[in-house]
Amino acid sequence: MNIIRKPYPIPGTPKEGVCVVAVGDIHGRYDLLQKAIPCIKKALPPEAKQTDLVLLGDILDRGDAAIEVIDYIREGIEDWNIIPLLGNHEQLLLRVLDANDAAYRPTWRMWRGNGGISTLENLQINIPSIAETDTKTHKKALIKALGQERLDYINGFRSHYRNGSILCVHGGIDPNKTLEENFTAPRLSQHPNHWAWIRDDFLDHQGPYEDGVFVVHGHTVLPGPRLEPHRIGLDTGACLYGVLSGAIFYNHQMTIFQVTAD
Repeated sequence: MNIIRKPYPIPGTPKEGVCVVAVGDIHGRYDLLQKAIPCIKKALPPEAKQTDLVLLGDILDRGDAAIEVIDYIREGIEDWNIIPLLGNHEQLLLRVLDANDAAYRPTWRMWRGNGGISTLENLQINIPSIAETDTKTHKKALIKALGQERLDYINGFRSHYRNGSILCVHGGIDPNKTLEENFTAPRLSQHPNHWAWIRDDFLDHQGPYEDGVFVVHGHTVLPGPRLEPHRIGLDTGACLYGVLSGAIFYNHQMTIFQVTAD
């Protein structure tokens, strides 16, 4: 099922002529992403001169087709600018590849236990047992299985995307810090208020944000897109509930769309 809501006025807007399309956490649901594309095309304002498709992170893990999703967006979609953001799940994978020998095994187990096993199974390649393999050999096998080009692509995912007063980020921003302070934080940090991980301090904040930005985020699964005065959450549990949600921003209006599994 495809659902497109009526345009709704919001305080934020991209620059003139730019349409920003934000899609919530995909988590390997290639089927839902494929269904979302014609839904987006149907809802795009025909007068828009540029379309930026922003994927709000957590493209990998938990679902059964993360590799297909990565390869699909790498190839390009329509004539849109594809802008994938770094979610905590991509961050966990990159932390595995960045880990030294002492940290490698616990970092591997953390990623694998938080949904990485689905991505590994999606590769249909058996990674050697970490209990029976030295870390260098194990990491080399993981890189080979994932493919260096895919890893380079994932490593290039942005921390955030801003156009006009629309700010897209995976987890959110710490309202007690400036935007610059938020996004100069170490990329692979797991601090609870990091932009890839933050929840409570961000979600509990009711006031405006610096520079009047309207924040578009994923990360926290919500029962339907959650609109607040200065933000919207678009993670509706693609993998948990079979619902992928997104929003189109153009000329001070927001159009929410959803697709579900048949």
